[in-house]
Amino acid sequence: MNSSFQPVKVGTNADLAFAVVVLFSYFAMFSTIRQTTVLELVLLISFGVAYILIGIYGYASVRNDPSQNLKLLYFLIQVPLGCLIVFISKGAAYNALLLLPLMAHAVILLPTRLSYVAGMLILAGYTIAVRAFSPGWDVVWNGMPIFIAGLVFITVFTQSAVSEERARSEVERLVSELTLANQQLRAYAVQVEELAIAKERNRLAREIHDGLGHYLTTIHMQIQASKAIASRDPQKAQDALDKALDMTHQALADVRRSVASLRSPAIADLPLPDMLRELIGHIDTGEMKTQFQVQGTPRELSPQVRMTFYRSAQEAINNSFKHSQGSMLWVTLDFLTRDSVTMIVRDNGLGTENMEGGFGLIGMKERANLLNGEVRFSSAKGQGFSVEIRLPG
Repeated sequence: MNSSFQPVKVGTNADLAFAVVVLFSYFAMFSTIRQTTVLELVLLISFGVAYILIGIYGYASVRNDPSQNLKLLYFLIQVPLGCLIVFISKGAAYNALLLLPLMAHAVILLPTRLSYVAGMLILAGYTIAVRAFSPGWDVVWNGMPIFIAGLVFITVFTQSAVSEERARSEVERLVSELTLANQQLRAYAVQVEELAIAKERNRLAREIHDGLGHYLTTIHMQIQASKAIASRDPQKAQDALDKALDMTHQALADVRRSVASLRSPAIADLPLPDMLRELIGHIDTGEMKTQFQVQGTPRELSPQVRMTFYRSAQEAINNSFKHSQGSMLWVTLDFLTRDSVTMIVRDNGLGTENMEGGFGLIGMKERANLLNGEVRFSSAKGQGFSVEIRLPG
């Protein structure tokens, strides 16, 4: 038995069809019946009313109940009740047709194998009821083809309607799930954007505190020292002022780098090579020279890919300037591979054996992973540092 079977919720149309078929059978039966006792008439009406009520309200109750036992009980009540009506009316007109709606209920309520079992039960009930009032088997055999044809037609028609209803319900469920997922993604996107803004603010605050704060403290100390020794040793005082002036230049360069990191939204629509040229042109790398090279023919890339390359280049260039103490920085953009783009940022600085990296390098990996890309770091003492980023595109 298929425990995952879910009955289709067919509403008032099925109930109306059931009642119409039964009432039509009764109308035809009473228009053709010749002899009947008062008791038989009372039984026919009572059983007919019970058959219709159970067929409507009983069917509605078991349809929404997950228990298969209640559904089977429904058929064990309705099939004998319908057969009693056929037996009492002695097959008047085509009253055996009132058994056919039960086949539709079986297709709707039961798994396929059990619905076929219910169909055999209905056919057996019909056979017993007709044979009980007939003098021989001729009446049974004569009516059997029509009754079986009716069962087959009801089965095929109902299965088609059930399949269509299940498909419609599945589409509605998927649409509902997709709508909910879209709403959740929008809410998540807002949270991510807010988190990114907060993260950027924190990064700038750290840079100002760690970078500019350090410079200002040093400048203040140099000026104080210059004032203290100005009368005793003018040359040392002048050296201290020169050092303070040099520190102001470094502080200004640091501020320019921080401001450059905020310029990315304005260039987000540019081709990737132009974005990187803009970035390199606005980052003050001091005495470190930069060289930018494009290999292959540039092609159109998605905004997500372009911004991921841009942010990664931004982080790699800043790291080289701050930590490498090198004299040369190379940025290479490679379009030679058809299904991917590679960017390499490398310097000729001190290098390192510690490849774990801080938040900046971890952030590069996270951004690349979101686009099914990869990031590789390579370095050794005295051999500079290299960042290679490959993204689909």
